[in-house]
Amino acid sequence: METVNATRRSFTRASFISLVAAAGVLPQYSAGQAQEKPSGTTPTRRKVIEQDLPGEPKRTLTLVEVTYPPGAGSPPHLHANGVMAFVVSGAIASRVDDGPEQTFRAGDAWWERPGAIHRVSRNASTSEPATLLAMFVAPTGASAAELTKPL
Repeated sequence: METVNATRRSFTRASFISLVAAAGVLPQYSAGQAQEKPSGTTPTRRKVIEQDLPGEPKRTLTLVEVTYPPGAGSPPHLHANGVMAFVVSGAIASRVDDGPEQTFRAGDAWWERPGAIHRVSRNASTSEPATLLAMFVAPTGASAAELTKPL
């Protein structure tokens, strides 16, 4: 299987919306939805949609919006089934496994392979919030703790 690093040029917001629409989840999410501004130092998470997928084994697609207040981050963690992330607004600093720290900006996306250790995940700005969408495809019935496992 080929590993793909999507960039703003090759994976735009329109591409992501098309992908979400193809998965049948677009009616549940609108870019114009009101959002609360994050406060404090803890990221907020909101499940946008959870959709069972056809076929065997039984799998579920889950789309989660994560909003980081200025300067906030998540502790090291892993995603047992992998995850695709798309930056909606702001900038996210990320470091996976032993790779370099990278900054992803609105319109950028990346994939984390199953079991990869996400060592750094934080808002790259100390003055503006940042939001990303995390897309998981996991066994049906997987809990939030199984989708994102703290280390």
